[in-house]
Amino acid sequence: MQQLFVYHNITHLLKSTQSSIASGLFNPKFTHLSRVTTLLVEVSADPFPSCPTGNAGFKVTNFIESPLLLNSPLVDEESEQFRVAKYHHDDVFIAGYVMFYPCFSSFFQKPVFHMENFFIRECYRRKGFGKWMFSTMASKDARMGLSSIDWYASDWNESALEFYKQMGATISDDFRVLSLAGKALEALEDDDSNY
Repeated sequence: MQQLFVYHNITHLLKSTQSSIASGLFNPKFTHLSRVTTLLVEVSADPFPSCPTGNAGFKVTNFIESPLLLNSPLVDEESEQFRVAKYHHDDVFIAGYVMFYPCFSSFFQKPVFHMENFFIRECYRRKGFGKWMFSTMASKDARMGLSSIDWYASDWNESALEFYKQMGATISDDFRVLSLAGKALEALEDDDSNY
């Protein structure tokens, strides 16, 4: 997730840690939150063994059964930062991820997916991983009978916007992203004179 903030040059806004994310997503205190789905793209030069069924309530699924052949050699200069030891293999690397969850949209009168994060590491871009993640998310949306996938994108990120358009997305100029946080949120929480 930190790489997403680095890419957007907003690391000063990053407050999440591995433990705060785990606590926020899986804490019984927040049972009212919708379940977040995360597709994690892991790559290896060696075939993956069969995937275990998961633990601690996580569902683990292998989506790509056959190897993906790349047209050119891949140089991952940051590989050691993203190495994951899994299934007794130590040559597994994280290439990217997407996080999304269902929420209700009054525009469509039924639930939609909100895509929270979508990120592919630089050396894995334009190799089909992003299209695979997007297609997998869209397929899950359709199977669940949801109406759309909604998300935010930076207006300066022309390559991402072009990718989203190629995937069939439309871009709305009619809305702005607003946020109430920090001291402003606390001020309203503490001020009950408005009621």
